Amino acid sequence: MTCDDIIEYCAQTVGDTSSETKDFAARALRLKYATLYDAHAWRESMRTLEAVPVDPTLNGSIFLPYDCEEVIFLSLSRDAVNYSRLLYRDRDWIERVAGPTFILPGNLPWYYRGENLAWPAFNPGKLTFTTSTTSPFTVSIEGRTLAGDPVQESFILNGIPNPDGTITPMNVSTVNSYAYVTSLSKTGGILKIQGAGSPITMSATDNSAVFSQFVLYPRPVFTNPDGSNNTLYARIRVKLKCDPLDSGMSVPRISHIWDALIEFTLSALFTRDRNLSKADSREQKAIAHIQAAINVEKNQSENFQQVIPTIYEQGNYLETGCGVTSSFPWG
Repeated sequence: MTCDDIIEYCAQTVGDTSSETKDFAARALRLKYATLYDAHAWRESMRTLEAVPVDPTLNGSIFLPYDCEEVIFLSLSRDAVNYSRLLYRDRDWIERVAGPTFILPGNLPWYYRGENLAWPAFNPGKLTFTTSTTSPFTVSIEGRTLAGDPVQESFILNGIPNPDGTITPMNVSTVNSYAYVTSLSKTGGILKIQGAGSPITMSATDNSAVFSQFVLYPRPVFTNPDGSNNTLYARIRVKLKCDPLDSGMSVPRISHIWDALIEFTLSALFTRDRNLSKADSREQKAIAHIQAAINVEKNQSENFQQVIPTIYEQGNYLETGCGVTSSFPWG
């Protein structure tokens, strides 16, 4: 079911199919979908990132990809085959409680959530912005320089149309070199950004760049005793950022809340028309649909067949005559 399907149905239900009503319904649909998406850890919002190399230059930090916002679990590996699950702890808990355990051999690091940054690397230097969008839009960047001073810059960018129909991209570089970028936002247009590391591209509907940072603590050792590199790999179960639904043909990623989205959109349209009794009725139905969807996921996760092994304290549970028991497993 696409966004246009929901919007058209709701507009016809309230008896107003004008473009203004449909535009209002589209905004209400996207806004409510974003709030519902963030309110629950929906299974369809998850993705597993396999064998992600841990960058030794980031001092134990791991930045999630641009379309991810949260870690559900994090595991480390030396061979990208066998993984060990790490525990999440707040940074202040680690420093107050767990300091003495750092020196114990074989202990795995913890991980905690660090500061969200607008560029997934430290010391990106000067950033270069490129766009072929012909309509002017504003780009703003904030951060700190290598000397630790806070700085802010803004630019107006637009591509230049040529008589032959082609477009000459516009390139602008920052005046300052950044130690890290705390905020990067724009008012529209498609923007390519080049700094230290791989470039990123922000679509026309992306208003700001946000990269979630998680930090391994204590910092893993990336060099073996013989001086060779010790490569680490991470397996990360992540929650994706909310899909923007920026097109009428977009399909909400969370498929089993469509009934709730219809009811919430109808409630918004009735509220717009000051028909508050119908708006309240539709909202109550939407809440019931959401609760039903959450119950479905909860029941699916709990309804599985648990196999419990039988442990014999005497006798031969392998039925081979070797006399193996749980207290004497060697036979």
